[in-house]
Amino acid sequence: MSPSIPKTMKAAVIDKFGGPSVLHVAVIPVPELGDGEILLRVQAAGIGSWDPWMREGGMGGPRFPQVLGSDGSGTVVAVGSKVRRFKPGDRAYAYTFGNPKGGFYAQYAAVPEDSAALVPKAVGMTEAGGLGACGLTALAGVDTLKLKKGTSLLVLGASGAVGHLALQLAKRLGARVLAVASGGDGVGLVCRLGADEAINGKAADAVKAVRAFAPDGLDQALAFANSAKLLAALKLVKKGGMIAYPEGVEPVPKGSAGIEVRSFNGLPDPAGFERLNGLIVQGRFHVEVPKVYRLEELPQAHRDVLKHHIGKLVVKP
Repeated sequence: MSPSIPKTMKAAVIDKFGGPSVLHVAVIPVPELGDGEILLRVQAAGIGSWDPWMREGGMGGPRFPQVLGSDGSGTVVAVGSKVRRFKPGDRAYAYTFGNPKGGFYAQYAAVPEDSAALVPKAVGMTEAGGLGACGLTALAGVDTLKLKKGTSLLVLGASGAVGHLALQLAKRLGARVLAVASGGDGVGLVCRLGADEAINGKAADAVKAVRAFAPDGLDQALAFANSAKLLAALKLVKKGGMIAYPEGVEPVPKGSAGIEVRSFNGLPDPAGFERLNGLIVQGRFHVEVPKVYRLEELPQAHRDVLKHHIGKLVVKP
């Protein structure tokens, strides 16, 4: 590696599984670069709703100290001998799940070349820090449904980390979107992002809203959140339609007879990144970052990510 790259770095680590307090800042070695990897000087890292689960030992994982953080953005400072898509100085964002070389809660991260992409010009580096995991999951959702122009689409959890990105991708693909958001701030966000209609899922009558939006029934639904209160709205997807949801949504969405219900996951690969970037650059695209934390504030961030918020929380190492 270049002599300008330090041998050690600051990172938020855990030395054991447990509650938020196990997260602490330490000085650890900069990860070694493999032949097919790029080394990023991290500028921002996403705080996923799944991160507390990982912190508590949900995945097990590499030996301690362990660095969490599944997605992030940064400047490429070194590339492995087999890397062809990146060069030092590139702005990149990446998504890795359970990376044995550590996550993005650190000043540097080594990631496989195929798990990263160039940051689209329209997206800032702070926002790109929260784009990888949620952007690819949002893309997987709209592609599972095979959306087309004029599709009437219900999006549950439309103001969340994945949902607000899926809303924008769905509009790019020509769908008519009824967005069910969380709280007044969530409704405000999805309206700014182009939802055709929007309601507060915690207060409004979702069934009434769906019937007004699509009197003959919905073509499709995307469920990034769900509750007993919203299950009735999903029953209004008409025969031949589909309900799609990322694995982990509880309760599992259910439709009426004749409705296909399909789960999906967003996984990093060059083709997915290329398609996501291609949709992003078609027009204005926004990654909502309501709050930025420092490494030292990650214990609080892990508490906050499980509470009401819109968009994606990020940390800057």
